[in-house]
Amino acid sequence: MFPYYNYTDFIMLKNYFRIAWRNMIRDRQFTFLNVFGLSAGLACTLLIWFWVNDELSIDKSFEKDGLIYQLLEHRKTPGQSPASDESSGMLAEVVAQRMPEVEYAAALAPHEWFQKFTLSAGEKNIKAYGQYAGKDYFNIFSFRLIDGKKDQILAAKNSIAISDELALKLFGTTANLIGKAIRFQHERDFFVSGVFEKPGPHSSQQFDFVLSFEYMKDVYPWVTSWNNTGPHNFVLLKKGTDIDAFNKRIAGIVAENSNDTTRSAFAAPFAENYLLYTFSHGSQTGSKMGYVKLFSLIAIFILAIACINFMNLSTAKASGRMKEVGIKKVMGAERWQLILQFLSESIIYSAIAMIFALILVLLLLPSFNNLTGKEIVLSVDPKLVLTMAGITIVTGLLSGSYPALYLSGFNPISILKGSLQTSLAELLSRRGLVVFQFTLSALLIVSVLVVYRQVQFVQSTNPGYNKENVIRFNSEGNVLKSEDVFMDQVKKIPGVVNACYTWHEMIGRNYGDYNLSWEGKNPNEAVYLEGFGGGYGFIETMGMHMAAGRAYSKAYGDETSKIILNEAAIKMMQIKDPIGKTVQYVGKPRQIIGVVKDFHFESLHEVVKPCFITLDAPGNIWHKMMVRIKGGDQEATINSIRHLYETYNPGFPFDYNFLDEAYQKQYLTETRVGILSRYFAGLAILISCLGLFGLATFTAQKRRKEIGIRKVVGASVNSIVVMLSKDFLKLVLISVIIAFPLAWWFMYQWLQSFAYRIDIGPEVFLITGTCVVLITLLTISIQALKAALVNPVSSLRSE
Repeated sequence: MFPYYNYTDFIMLKNYFRIAWRNMIRDRQFTFLNVFGLSAGLACTLLIWFWVNDELSIDKSFEKDGLIYQLLEHRKTPGQSPASDESSGMLAEVVAQRMPEVEYAAALAPHEWFQKFTLSAGEKNIKAYGQYAGKDYFNIFSFRLIDGKKDQILAAKNSIAISDELALKLFGTTANLIGKAIRFQHERDFFVSGVFEKPGPHSSQQFDFVLSFEYMKDVYPWVTSWNNTGPHNFVLLKKGTDIDAFNKRIAGIVAENSNDTTRSAFAAPFAENYLLYTFSHGSQTGSKMGYVKLFSLIAIFILAIACINFMNLSTAKASGRMKEVGIKKVMGAERWQLILQFLSESIIYSAIAMIFALILVLLLLPSFNNLTGKEIVLSVDPKLVLTMAGITIVTGLLSGSYPALYLSGFNPISILKGSLQTSLAELLSRRGLVVFQFTLSALLIVSVLVVYRQVQFVQSTNPGYNKENVIRFNSEGNVLKSEDVFMDQVKKIPGVVNACYTWHEMIGRNYGDYNLSWEGKNPNEAVYLEGFGGGYGFIETMGMHMAAGRAYSKAYGDETSKIILNEAAIKMMQIKDPIGKTVQYVGKPRQIIGVVKDFHFESLHEVVKPCFITLDAPGNIWHKMMVRIKGGDQEATINSIRHLYETYNPGFPFDYNFLDEAYQKQYLTETRVGILSRYFAGLAILISCLGLFGLATFTAQKRRKEIGIRKVVGASVNSIVVMLSKDFLKLVLISVIIAFPLAWWFMYQWLQSFAYRIDIGPEVFLITGTCVVLITLLTISIQALKAALVNPVSSLRSE
C-alpha cells in the first residue's frame, strides 16, 4: 500500500508533472508519435462510443418505456421466421379485454406499408408518411402533444393528428388548428384533433400524421380477420406485472381465434425490440445487437492497440532515462514514487491526446453521421465529461503501467555502471505486445476483405429480375380510377420501355397468403406463399424469365382464373409437369399457365421462398406503377412522366423512387459496416506501425555497439538492415499464424447470416499476409537503415 501523503508529497507530485512536461518538450518526435497514436485511438473509441450509445438509446425516451410491450408471434410454419411483428389487428384489443394487467392497448398499421399520401389544405398539396393507430396510441407512446388531448386525439373515425412539421407546411402555424379540415387523397376530409412534435431520431417510429385504426377497419376489413396478418400491436402493462405469467396466458389467443396452431402470441419489451429484432413485413431478418457488440469490441481493440503503441514507444526511450532513474534511486526515491511519476506522465499524454481526439471527433462527426445515418451531436453534459475523464484515466493507467513498472525496476548500481541487461521476460513481453497488435490488425484486414467481397457479391448478384432503370410511384386519384388507360399513355412516352401496375414493392415481403392448396397437400399444414398481383405486362416489365409455360397475355382472353408459380413453389408442391395442372386459391380453381424462374424478392440473407403471381384487376388501392425507362437521358423521360401524371392527376404531387435504390437499401447495414471496418482497420494498422517503429528504435539502440563492430569488420548496410528486420518479420509471421484461424472462424460465422454467400478463399489470406509484411518492412526499414548508416566510430565511442 502507498504511504500516507503530506504536503511534501504534493510538492513532489507537482514536480513530477513539471518533469513530465519538460520531457515532452525535449523530445518532440517521441511526444508527437505518442500523442498522435493515442489521439487517433481515442477519437475512434469516442466515435464508436457515440454510435453505440445512440443505438442503445433508441425507443428509451418514453415516459413508461419499461412498461410498453409489443405483441409478437411465434410461428412454426415452414418458410416463416421464428418471430414476427405482424398479427391480426384484433390482437391488442382482445388481449386488453381479457387481461386486467393491460392499462392501454392499440393496433397500428405502420407507415412502412404505404408510400406517401397526399394531404391538402387550401391550395397546398403535401406528400407525407402516415399510419393508422388505435385510440390509445398516444396514451402508450408519450409523443409530446403541442395541441389536443391524448385520450381523445384518435377517438373519432374522422380525426387526424399531424406533426408540427406537417402543420407548418399545410397551415404555416401549429396554433389553433383543432377542427381544421385536411383533404386526404383528394377524396375525404379529416379534421385535426391534435398536433404532436415529430418523433426525433431516437424513436424507431417515424411518421407525419396518424389516422384512426377504427376508420381503417371500415376501409380495409381484412385487418379484423384473425387469419390475416399485418398490423402491429402494443400494450402498456401495469406496474408489477409478471411478464412470464402474462405470456403464458396470452400464448393461445391467436390459435384460439384463427384455428391455426402454428401461431402463438407473446409480449416483448418494446424498448429492446429495436436491437433484438429486425423485421421486414413480418419476417425476422436479423438483429442489430450483433453489430453493437462487434463495434464495441473493435473500439476496445483499437484502444488496446493505441495503449500498446504507447508502451512500446516508452520502453524504446527507456535507455535515455536510465541514468535519471538511477540517480533518483541513489538519492532515496522509492519505487512507488517512480511509478507515480511515470504514470503521471502517461496520464498527461492521455489528457493531451484526449484534447486532440475531441478536435478530431468534431472534424469527423459530420462525415461519420452521413456514413452511419445518425444525427449525433457533440454536446457537453455530465455523462460525456465523466465518460471522457474515465477513458482518459484508464487509458493513461493502461498505457503507462508497463513502462512505469519497467523503468522503476532498474537496479541503480547496474544503471550507473552501464551494465544493465535486458531480461528474457522483458524481451518476450515487449515482443508479445507487438504480436498482439499485428494479430488484431491482420484479423481486421481479413474481416474487411471478406465483408467487402460479400457486399459486392450481394449487390451485383442477379436477383432474377432486372432492377435497373425502373421507377415506382403510387397509383392514386384519377390514375387509380383508370389505370389501364393511364398506363397505355405512359408507354407512348419516348424513353419508356414498358409499364405495369402491381401491389408488390418487389423488395421484401409485402403480401403473404396461406390460401393455396393442391393435390397431395396436407390439409392440416399451413403453407406460406408470397403473393404478387399485377396487370398484364408485369413479368415483362420486371424482366423476369419463364422456366416453363408463358406469362399473362390479352391474346388468351380473360385470365383471372389462371396462376403462375415460381420454381421454388413447384419444388415445394412436388408437382410434375405443372403446366395445365390446377390448384385451389381461396377455394377457387386456378390453372397453372407458367412457371417463372426463381427471383429474389427478399435479400440474399434468405433463400428464395415459394410465391405465386395472379392477374390483378385495375383499381386496387395498394397498386404501384412500375415504369421501365431507357438508360441515358432519364431526366427527360421522368419529366415527361411527371407532366402526364400531374396533368392527368391534378393536386397530386408526383413522388417516385428507383427500384434499384430500394434494392441496395436492403444491404445498407452491411455496406456501412464494410466502410467503417475499412477505416478502423487502417487506423489499427497505422497505430500498430507506430508501435513497431518504437520497438525498432529500441532494438537499434540496444544493438548499437554490435552494429558498429559489424561495420568495422566489413558488414554492408544491406546485411545490417536484413539483420535488424528479420526478427520483426518473425513476429509478424507469428501474428499472421494466430490471426488467420481466428479471422476465418469469425467471418465464417458472420457469413452464415446470408443464404447466398462467398467462399473465404486462400487469396484473402494471401493478400492480408502480403499487406502486413510489406507494411512491416516499410516501417522497420526506415529505422534499420538509419541505424545501419550511423558512423561506427560514433557507435563505439558512445559505448
